[in-house]
Amino acid sequence: MQVFFYVVSFGFLVFALYLFCHVRKKIEYYRRLEKSFDTIVDGLSKLDPNSPEEEFFQKILNIAMEVVPEAVKGSVSRITPSGDWIFVASRGHIVDLFGKRFPSRYLFRAGKDPLEVDFLDYDRDLFPDDMWKFFERTLRGTKKSLVVGIFSGDEFVGNIALDSPYSGFSELSKKVLKSLGNLASTYLLMRKTLANEQQLQKVMSTIFTLLLLFRKSISVEEFLKEALQKIVEASNVFTGGIVFEGNIPVFHTDLEEIPEFDFEESKEEEKIEKLVKDGVHYIVVHLDYKDMPSYHMVFLSNEDIAPSFFSVLNTFAEVVSLYLREYHLHQKYRELALKDPLTEAYSRHYFNEWIFSHMAWLRRNQKKSVLVIMDVDGLKMINDTYGHLMGDKALVEFVKTLKRTVRESDLVFRYGGDEFLLVLVDSTKDNAAGVLKRVEENLKNVDLPFNIEFSVGYEEIDGFIPIERVLSRADDLLYKNKFKKRGGSE
Repeated sequence: MQVFFYVVSFGFLVFALYLFCHVRKKIEYYRRLEKSFDTIVDGLSKLDPNSPEEEFFQKILNIAMEVVPEAVKGSVSRITPSGDWIFVASRGHIVDLFGKRFPSRYLFRAGKDPLEVDFLDYDRDLFPDDMWKFFERTLRGTKKSLVVGIFSGDEFVGNIALDSPYSGFSELSKKVLKSLGNLASTYLLMRKTLANEQQLQKVMSTIFTLLLLFRKSISVEEFLKEALQKIVEASNVFTGGIVFEGNIPVFHTDLEEIPEFDFEESKEEEKIEKLVKDGVHYIVVHLDYKDMPSYHMVFLSNEDIAPSFFSVLNTFAEVVSLYLREYHLHQKYRELALKDPLTEAYSRHYFNEWIFSHMAWLRRNQKKSVLVIMDVDGLKMINDTYGHLMGDKALVEFVKTLKRTVRESDLVFRYGGDEFLLVLVDSTKDNAAGVLKRVEENLKNVDLPFNIEFSVGYEEIDGFIPIERVLSRADDLLYKNKFKKRGGSE
């Protein structure tokens, strides 16, 4: 029997090591993704919409080379109005070939998803001699190229192509280059659409200003509110706007009465929907993204919306949708980084970040919370008797019971091996005693071959007493409680 427990314990340790490595890998992935996206947003937000197109393409290439670590050479190509293919920006390619023109029918037409290609594997008859010589010289020593198309609406206008001496590109690099390609396409579409419309130029600048908000730590609701207000103010077309979560209005601007909508019954598949009710024109921007609430932004106007404005709204919808996707990824990264992988309680690191903002909230609102230190009794004995697998299960069930017993606003942190912190938000020591009694009762219903018991110490937080002092007091009470349970006296 003992051998069995050793085998099970060893297997669990191997699994725990695998899980730890997997989580670390995921955290690193999202950290690199977030850093790359910050680089893209920072670069694009500094662009002058009135700058020459060549300057824009050079900036796009510089960003691409920075966020794709495998790339050693790169270029941005463009199809001219006359149908020629030219290089408008290049790094690492042969200088005397800058500006060389080829018929566009020979251009490799990448889609909106980046593709890995090897031009030197292509049938030589596919290209004219001068183009083949160009590829041989330009791609000398290159094993792979990562290519993504640039579009203006549905019109294909060129490529971003990055060359690597390695055997391929990572999925992260492909994802980052896709985001850059989408934003570059959005920019070109806006330049084309807004070339002769001064009012829409103002809206274009406003939309790109929204990119700067990506760098701030704001929630989806705050971002949508800011976006709604900025577009209504900049447009001079809309008289007001509303943001719905599902069918429920969350906030609005410049409205006395909020109209009702049933978005669940809507069969509209387009991102932008145009409606007319009682002489009022409504433009609905649908924002649906997996694993997140469904949002709808509704803009009101007393007149029909010009067709040229819809391309701007499509761009606006792309920017907002991009924020939703990146916010979702950021939240996943934070969940991995700030939660204990075994018990799913928050980590000690997160407690150290969160507690100071919570104390500031207590001071502003003149409220109190209760900090509870809890220690699972006899964990070593459980591990020695039943094995570490069962000991871990005891900790998991302990945290589950805590979360089921306390309110949703209360937070549970794993502070050490068998030590946990519970913060009862906006509460008092008198309330804490009743909560802990319910935790004791609920632990009796846990299906394990032993009872889970705990020792406890707690102290109030008012936002003024240093948290180190509160922790010290609660810790003293914890050890007095443990000593008393072992038969000692205070």
